[in-house]
Amino acid sequence: MTESERDELPTGWPSGPGATRTIAVVGPNPAMDRTEEIEHFRPHEVNRAAVSSPRAGGKSFIVARALRRLGDDVTLYGFLGGATGSYLRDECARLGIRDRHTAIADDTRINTILVDERTRLSTVINEPGPQVSPAELRGLTTALATDIRSGDLLVLTGSLPRGADDTLYADLVVLASQRGALSIVDAEGETLVRAAAALPWAVKCNLEEFLAIAPDAPERIVTEDDRRRLVTSMQSVARWGIQLVIVTLGADGLVAVTKSHAYEVVAAAVETKNATGSGDTFLAGFVSACAAGSSLPQALQHGAAAASANAAVLVPDIGPEPRLDPLLRRTRVRRLASAAEPSVAPR
Repeated sequence: MTESERDELPTGWPSGPGATRTIAVVGPNPAMDRTEEIEHFRPHEVNRAAVSSPRAGGKSFIVARALRRLGDDVTLYGFLGGATGSYLRDECARLGIRDRHTAIADDTRINTILVDERTRLSTVINEPGPQVSPAELRGLTTALATDIRSGDLLVLTGSLPRGADDTLYADLVVLASQRGALSIVDAEGETLVRAAAALPWAVKCNLEEFLAIAPDAPERIVTEDDRRRLVTSMQSVARWGIQLVIVTLGADGLVAVTKSHAYEVVAAAVETKNATGSGDTFLAGFVSACAAGSSLPQALQHGAAAASANAAVLVPDIGPEPRLDPLLRRTRVRRLASAAEPSVAPR
C-alpha cells in the first residue's frame, strides 16, 4: 500500500495482515434458499423445474460461505430452529464456519428463487421468518457480547425475524463501538435508519435502500449529474460520523465514499446466470480484502470481482476454488470528484 493510499483510508481501517482478529457475521433471519431453474417461467400456470438446488442461504450464509471460499475464518450468529435450522447447522460444520447461532422454538424459513432459463431473470419469494422470543433475542446478544473484541470486524446483514425490534442492529453497532470493533451494516428500511443513526464504521446498501437514509439522493443513476448528486448525498451521510458508505448499483458497479474521497467501481462484464446474492458476495470479498490489509480501492475491486463471479453461476456461490484474477484485471476503480458539505446525523 502506498503512502497516498494509506492517507485515503477511512479511520479505523485495519493496518495490515493480522490486524483483524475475527470476522463475525450476524444474520438474524437465515434461510434455506431453494433455487428452481425453469425453462420458461409462466406466471399463473403450472411450471416444472429442470434443476432444483437447496442451499444454506439468507444474506448471512451467503456472506459467510464466500468468506470461507476466500480463505477467511468466520463466526456466524443468528437464530436457527426446526429441521431447516438443523440443515443449516450441518452446513456450518461442512463449510468450516464457527456456529454461534441461538437455538429457537420456531422453524427457520425457506426462500424460493425462480430462475427463468430463457431470460435469466429471477423471481425471489422470501418467507417472513420465524417468531423469536425476548429470551432468544437475549441469547444472540449475549453470545456476541461474550465474543466480540477490539479489532474484530462485525458484519450485520439481512432482514430481522418477527419479534426483533428495528433497533437490534443499532444496539449491536453500539456494542461493537464500545468494544473497539468495526461494524458494517447491510440492511434496509427502518432497520437501516436506526443502525445508521448509531454510527457504524461502514454502511453498504443498494440505491433503493440508501434512499431510506438519504431521501435527497437520485432514485436512478442515468447521467453524470445523477452520479454527482449521489456522491454528494453519500458524503453527507459519511459526515454524520460513518467512516465509509458504499452504494451498489447492480451491473453498473458501485460508488464508495469516505468523508473526503469518492470512488466509482465498474464491474467486470459477465454473462449473468443469477444475480441473487451478488451484493452479499461483494461484501464478503470486500471484508476479506479489508481484513488482509489491502488498500480501500483494492478492497472495493476485490469485492466487485467476487460479485461478478457470483452473478456468473446459477446458485449463489463463488465456488470452492474461486478464480478472481481474470475478473480483477477487468474491474476498474477510479477516483471521483467529491463534495464538501457539512451535515449532521438524524435524531
